Amino acid sequence: MDLDAIAMPLRKKVIPAMWPFRKKKKQIHGFIGASGLTDWWLTEFDDDERAHILATFQPMGASDGGRMLIEEKPSGDVSNPSHLLSTLATWFKHETDRTIGFRIIDKAEELLAASENVLTKHFTYQAKAMVYYRWRDTDSFALERAETACRDQIQLAPLAAGAFLALAKKPFIEIRWGKDSREEALRKIDLVQKGEATFDRYPPDTLPSHHGYKQLAIILEKRGDYVAAGALSKQAREQGWKGDWGVRIARLNKRIAKLSN
Repeated sequence: MDLDAIAMPLRKKVIPAMWPFRKKKKQIHGFIGASGLTDWWLTEFDDDERAHILATFQPMGASDGGRMLIEEKPSGDVSNPSHLLSTLATWFKHETDRTIGFRIIDKAEELLAASENVLTKHFTYQAKAMVYYRWRDTDSFALERAETACRDQIQLAPLAAGAFLALAKKPFIEIRWGKDSREEALRKIDLVQKGEATFDRYPPDTLPSHHGYKQLAIILEKRGDYVAAGALSKQAREQGWKGDWGVRIARLNKRIAKLSN
């Protein structure tokens, strides 16, 4: 008896019938889905990590940041996801979470290639410096990556300064948590994302502090390179970034003088 000949018709009927029961790809909505990051989200993190990310992220007083990430329809522009990812990365401050932060900020930096917004780049490099510097004594690569991020942010400093000064001229807007309706809060977020208003109150013709300049000056000073740290501090002061640059420069000059004696 030819068993293969008998089994062949059965295979043709049974196998196609099983196809509809194949596991469908999980549908992701929210910011992750709308930004085209579904594959990254599902492959970069395992189930436990994704659940932890959703439970940890609670931005701007939101009671469920996880819904914002993968469920709710996002408001405003989602074509430039580096901004939210760089913010998300800074939420993972425990040592056991550090690789989650690394993976998120690395993705945010990767996506900068598609961004023309200089302040998005400015804050992404700032977040990268913060995320990696925190673990400089834990991971051998962390300090180098933090320093690179500082230098990348500093390279953008003149362009970022112009963007900040322009931002100070835009109308200031704030969300009144507990008073504004959900619709009103989303309307305000949409105005900011469109560039028609700002959540940040900047005095006219005044620049904020610059994390990259300050952090790199600290790194160089700890390394004993007082001359480079001093030159960097003078550059930051000349560009107008807020900070205790005069005090820092005076201290570095004293250390340089002491080494010369």
